[in-house]
Amino acid sequence: MPAFRFFDPWAALGGRETPASPAAKVANPAKVNVPAWEILAFLAGLADPPRCFSVPVPAAERAAASWSRAEAERAAIVEHDGTIPREWAEGFARLDPDYPPGDVPPCRWQRFVDDVGRFLDSPFCAVAAALGWGPHDLFGCDRDRPFAGIDGAGLIWLLNGDRLVALTHSTATVETRTGVRKTYRRRASGPERVLAWEAGS
Repeated sequence: MPAFRFFDPWAALGGRETPASPAAKVANPAKVNVPAWEILAFLAGLADPPRCFSVPVPAAERAAASWSRAEAERAAIVEHDGTIPREWAEGFARLDPDYPPGDVPPCRWQRFVDDVGRFLDSPFCAVAAALGWGPHDLFGCDRDRPFAGIDGAGLIWLLNGDRLVALTHSTATVETRTGVRKTYRRRASGPERVLAWEAGS
């Protein structure tokens, strides 16, 4: 009975030398230079990309893109007890806290978006609608300078984290975090005044 021989793949390939032979050489591994940004982009794709990797997107492209889960949740506020005007709720859903318009600093813009959400979720939302406060009275801002153009700022822009405590047909009373109360008088909108979700588009 012939002795068992292990199959030699190298010999089967036409008499090439086996790795065990002295003549066989192992090639040096190729050196691959991968730019750091490609490595970061790959790692960022393994999870939700952090904000530091976000790339600014023009307002027109953001409007055309599908809504994110957060925007969909904000849009659901339309159905909240039927007390919120649909235009206000849909406008709130269009506010992206990561993309401030014009000259608005990012932190100030995020505070404004939070103030809008709290207002829409408060009893004052229905009161304002019943008293005739329009969207420009509440969410309006200067077309070119939303932050610096204070004359075109609606009531919610003036809150800046403070609390709305009273509302009449023509005035609003705001209490600051130090307990000081200020009165805001409602005024007519000019042609340079746009809604917050229209600024920068």
